[in-house]
Amino acid sequence: MLNLYKKELQYYLNSPIGYIIVILFVVFANFLFMKDIFVVGSASMRPFFTLIPWLFLVFIPALTMRIISEERRTNTIEVLLTLPVSETQVVLSKFFALATIMGVALVLTMGMPVSLFFLTKLYFPEVFIAYLGSFLMSSSFIAISMFFSSLTKNQVVAFLASIIALFFLLVSGTDFLGTVLPRVILDFLTYFVPQYHFQNFVKGVFDMRSVMYFVSLISIFLFLTIVNLEKRD
Repeated sequence: MLNLYKKELQYYLNSPIGYIIVILFVVFANFLFMKDIFVVGSASMRPFFTLIPWLFLVFIPALTMRIISEERRTNTIEVLLTLPVSETQVVLSKFFALATIMGVALVLTMGMPVSLFFLTKLYFPEVFIAYLGSFLMSSSFIAISMFFSSLTKNQVVAFLASIIALFFLLVSGTDFLGTVLPRVILDFLTYFVPQYHFQNFVKGVFDMRSVMYFVSLISIFLFLTIVNLEKRD
């Protein structure tokens, strides 16, 4: 599986796609966050972590859309699976490669908390926990997007389907649906919304329940992706 992981990682390192997506992610994250600092006068990392799920909403589907759909279109997935590797190894290697790319993107945004350290007192353990939550959320979004990439041979369809699914996952249990769903159902759905658990990390709270939520979400969609590959035409 290590060789498959290296192969997937090298694809993004040897082509402009990975670099473009990572650079755009970092640029947008820095620009939108620094705008708040100078316009609103906020010197906290919380606005950044409030914004980051919505950046994931666009950039992760863009990064992930080709991961399986392109291989299905060109039939290279069939060739790959004729090798002595299982569907599980293929899916996990792709997942870990994508998680590595997003991990690097998050690391590249760490210049912001370092800069803020010289402007105001910044509690680094809280920032570290928030970054951990960001990585877990991005990994869960990758798993979801991989599932939609496995459903189609069209990258654009995979991209749009992932964005729609992630959008409704983010807004479920929020006031966005408050005029449509009863409050009881809304409160129940809140516990299944990524942002509800992500806010614990943003507050600097390491809650194992929130960790298990993201790990479960990742596991479910990776399992669904594996099952979908196993029953391919």
